[in-house]
Amino acid sequence: MPSLDPAFEIRAPQPVALVPAGRLQVAVYETAEQMGLASALAIAGEQCRLVDEQGETSIQLMAAPSAFAFYRAYAGLARLSPRLQQAIAQTHFFQFDDYMLPAHHQASFRFLLTHHFFAHLADWYDSAKVHFFQPDVLGPEQACDDYVALLTAHGPDLMLKGQGEDGHWGFHQPGIPIEGEPRFITVEMNEMNLAQQMRDHPSLFRRREDVPAFAYTANVPLFMRTRVLIEDNVPQAAKAYAVLAAYGNDVVDACCPSGALKRHASAVARTTLAAAWALLEYRERGCLSADAMARLDAIWDTPGDPAATDAKRRFMRQSLATLGIQHE
Repeated sequence: MPSLDPAFEIRAPQPVALVPAGRLQVAVYETAEQMGLASALAIAGEQCRLVDEQGETSIQLMAAPSAFAFYRAYAGLARLSPRLQQAIAQTHFFQFDDYMLPAHHQASFRFLLTHHFFAHLADWYDSAKVHFFQPDVLGPEQACDDYVALLTAHGPDLMLKGQGEDGHWGFHQPGIPIEGEPRFITVEMNEMNLAQQMRDHPSLFRRREDVPAFAYTANVPLFMRTRVLIEDNVPQAAKAYAVLAAYGNDVVDACCPSGALKRHASAVARTTLAAAWALLEYRERGCLSADAMARLDAIWDTPGDPAATDAKRRFMRQSLATLGIQHE
């Protein structure tokens, strides 16, 4: 099991709570900045070690607001550490998922990574080692096959992941089998994903029809091939259900794809008090209170669409039942 407090020039922030789940521990922090710094220290430490030992390494990164605290902390470490700067130059970078959009489109995850992550590392990374997923250039089928081959040729060694509000991993959504061949898959965006994308990117997706109808993503079996370390970052209060479903107990089911991380041999989940309150209550009481369920129900409110709200709340209750998470 990886260290929750790796040594990398400075000490990692200390979590206010630790919750065991399967083969990993969930570290709960007061703030997203503490969470992101802890993961940046862990990944940067392994990255430097692997470059020292192997000559190069690889990282697969989510492109989402959940990662912004990590991005900031990682770039800060790079500015302070010549050793990390050298390791960045010897690192292959990969993404998780994307839409069928050109790279310059502001809703493209390539655009997000370029402007929020790589722009702050421009003095150090090797552009030949930044491998973007490009379904709009090669066509989706060829792009998926080629990307899997390239990704598995290099590892990946390290990963920074997050979770969707419904427990998705990348765009591997609930209900898609979590066993099988490691590959990139095409997914039709479901109602929960559409709503989350609108909340994550309100200036880009003002209406549901603004969100692309399809996306391309690594699946859970491909994610689970990460060889050295997976770090999960979930800071948002809107993801309290996802944190509970993924880590409430040791059960793994396709209704919460992100929960498969509990089976990985070297993973750490990091979250915040704002996102982990339901998990902490459940672990303390063994049953969620009616008040807690009301708070979770509020996550799914869809203004002007009571049918969508009801459907999302049914999904939550059905998933909790499948996972064996009790509530009043």
